Amino acid sequence: MQAAKTTIRLLRSTRSLAMLENYPSGSRAFAQLALSSASTSIDKQDVTDRVLDLLRSSPFIDPAKVSSAADFKRDLQMDILDSVQVMAAAEEEFAIEIPNSEADKFTNTSQLIEYIVTHPQAK
Repeated sequence: MQAAKTTIRLLRSTRSLAMLENYPSGSRAFAQLALSSASTSIDKQDVTDRVLDLLRSSPFIDPAKVSSAADFKRDLQMDILDSVQVMAAAEEEFAIEIPNSEADKFTNTSQLIEYIVTHPQAK
């Protein structure tokens, strides 16, 4: 699972770095600093809406079954690879890193939403 997650992150970060390459060196440093700075509190309803949209847009999830209380395995029929992809998408969407030790504990959407809401760097 760690290897898959690392590969997905690498592919996504490569795309982000490629965008920064277009900036002059001073601007690039400022853009990197802006990307890495911590944000203020994030609204729970906003997080809920974004997580649900993220899940509905996943090709392996039936959008009709997505809810704020949906169980990943029972309701959404997610397997381990699907879970890794959802966690990587959530990390990208909210500009956070979810350690495997935490991601492995999530069994439903409400747990993922609560984790993101309480994450100090979620954007």
